[in-house]
Amino acid sequence: MSNDEIAEIRARIDGLDRRIIALLAERETFVRQAGRLKTDAGAVRAPQRVAQVVRRARSTATELGASPDVVERTYRAMIGAFIDLELASIGATAAPPIEPAGPHDAGELLTLQRAAYASEARIYGDPGLPPLVQTLDELTGELQQGIAFKVTHGHRIVGAVRGRVEDDVLHIGRLTVAPDFQGRGLGTALLTAIEQSVTPAVRRAALFTGHLSMANLRLYERLGYAEERREPLRPGVDLVHLTKPLV
Repeated sequence: MSNDEIAEIRARIDGLDRRIIALLAERETFVRQAGRLKTDAGAVRAPQRVAQVVRRARSTATELGASPDVVERTYRAMIGAFIDLELASIGATAAPPIEPAGPHDAGELLTLQRAAYASEARIYGDPGLPPLVQTLDELTGELQQGIAFKVTHGHRIVGAVRGRVEDDVLHIGRLTVAPDFQGRGLGTALLTAIEQSVTPAVRRAALFTGHLSMANLRLYERLGYAEERREPLRPGVDLVHLTKPLV
């Protein structure tokens, strides 16, 4: 390819960039209008709405012959920037954003998971807890098939939650917050995000934790979860199963 051909292609890209920026400016006017109707960070972040927009963008990309992965990454970056803009308008810029997580986050989520569950290992005297021995491939598979959200601070993932829907039940698991970010309400925000991400056909949420994990139990009970049953895991350790109606 000659230099003239490269220059012509670049000129066409520059022209497209100008058109894209004009559309972004138009989009920003509507984002600002919507932002004036929102009063809290949760309404701004709206993870269910974000997931809907990304799904539609991927579908449109496939229809038009574009790479769905490239379009998704571009849309997530754009949505994140507009969310920051809206948060600034309501004075909520200090709160870390919550957004869907995917297989590309698996490595960092596994590191977070192992750090967050280290304290649980000490409580139960068991370094072989499932979250601590899960493999990268296993975690990647879960992210491909289920629902996941993450909290980011700068370029770092500091909290996450995963789940899956079976029939009319949302099964929630692996709620993790980095040790240096615990006590800031991130666990509550993550649980709220995943609960709000499902359709009205999902009638209840279910999760479990160990009977010695008192901080977890207090959090879940405060958010409306009630103990349903206990299941012996091994001598001296019970799993406490809790549920919460979503409708």
